[in-house]
Amino acid sequence: MIRLGILLALVIAGCGSGAHDSRFALGGERGTRLVGTWDAALVLTRPYQLELHAPGVKRICGTMAFVDNHFARVELTPRDSPQQLGVYDLDLSLLGLRWLGEDSFPSAVTTPIVGQRDRVTASDSVMIVLNPGSQERVVLLGRYARGGVTGDWTAQSSRGTAAGSFLLSPHDKSRRTSVCS
Repeated sequence: MIRLGILLALVIAGCGSGAHDSRFALGGERGTRLVGTWDAALVLTRPYQLELHAPGVKRICGTMAFVDNHFARVELTPRDSPQQLGVYDLDLSLLGLRWLGEDSFPSAVTTPIVGQRDRVTASDSVMIVLNPGSQERVVLLGRYARGGVTGDWTAQSSRGTAAGSFLLSPHDKSRRTSVCS
């Protein structure tokens, strides 16, 4: 737990306050970088079909932070080599996304979607995977926009497929409102 706190502090410290870095990242090469700190909102539109208990809420809010992956292997395709690495602070269990025996670190990776045959297929699109090392993960497919990234997410488990929408907006400590206000 201490290692988790130290790593999270290093990622956030590396991202600075987040507001400047996130705005700069959106203005970068084709707007395809998520470096910085982001306010995140996930909305549940379809819970797991075989869930025994109804989800506690239909919307959660939190934070994600990303840094460039300087160790990305250039010989791999963008889909196989994450462009940014990150962490998140979202209580996914409130949406019914809790996996038995899964005690993984809240990690996230991003890859651009370029020329893929996925639901989102443009150079301004991104795939974010929460818990990429686990067997059950949450996949967010979105498009860059002026105010951040919007799109849909899915999660699959033995209980079926849960789905919803999401919004990421640049984190700004001086802003009085957030994506969840």
